[in-house]
This record gives sequence, structure tokens and C-alpha cells, in this order.
Amino acid sequence: MQRRAWLLRVKEGKVEEYRRAHANVWPELVQAARKVGLQNHSTFISGGTVIEYLEAENPEAAFSQLLSTDVKQRWDKAMSELLESPDSPSFEEVFHFD
Repeated sequence: MQRRAWLLRVKEGKVEEYRRAHANVWPELVQAARKVGLQNHSTFISGGTVIEYLEAENPEAAFSQLLSTDVKQRWDKAMSELLESPDSPSFEEVFHFD
């Protein structure tokens, strides 16, 4: 299992809207993410800084499949209204313990 994390910034004045969107994530988006193999997905926020975390056997392949779905494309469009830069390179894991 591989772990991935991203750092994102919410646009000024959009934090509460971002929180509401994630309090009501579309069930079909979660279903599509699980179908392609994404697991243990968490979103953390502090001020306007967001950390996304998830696990997958092959994150690149899973994201490629997910990005081809209509629901992910619609979600990304909605998030583009809230995020400064919706695309972010993932962090390299340098330490982990269970």
C-alpha cells in the first residue's frame, strides 16, 4: 500500500464553503474513488491550508482512472472555484510507522 499527501490552499473567503462541500461530499464520488482503489482518504484544514491524505496500491493508476469519471470532473470543477491551485504535486513519504 502506498500513501500520498498533498498541500492545497483555499481561496480567500472560501474556507466555510470548502468545509461545507466536504461535510457533504457526493456519495457517488466516494463510490468512484473506492472503485478505483483509493482508501483511507482524509482531508485536514487549518486556516486556509489543506492537507489531503490517501492510500492506494497504485495511486497514479487509481487517479488516472478516477480522473476519467464524470463525477470526479464535476467535483474538480466545483473545487476549482474554492482552491487557489487545485493541482498539487504529492509529497514524498520519508517516514512511517504503524
